[in-house]
Amino acid sequence: MNTIESVNASDLPWQTVTEGVEKCMLRSLPGEKRTLIRIGAGREFPVHAHAVPDEVFVVDGVYVDPQVENGREFRAGAYLYYPVGTEHHATSPSGCTILVWNANR
Repeated sequence: MNTIESVNASDLPWQTVTEGVEKCMLRSLPGEKRTLIRIGAGREFPVHAHAVPDEVFVVDGVYVDPQVENGREFRAGAYLYYPVGTEHHATSPSGCTILVWNANR
């Protein structure tokens, strides 16, 4: 029988990425990584590039990537796929939480 794992993000440590941006590692194993990221109102995740594809699911709030669809606002339930080599940064006018998963090479 397979073992089902569960975690509660409120029980895990949150690390500061930059002022107003925090991340919480939900799962990190070879070949898979799941991270919750909170972006405070008016804050931004630093510019970065992807060595592996990144997938983003907006859990709550409003997520904005100026490089995607002219800075369109993505709300809870939105999904974005960033291919290898994508360089971008994320912002939020009112704050948001996103779930990010990738292959974690």
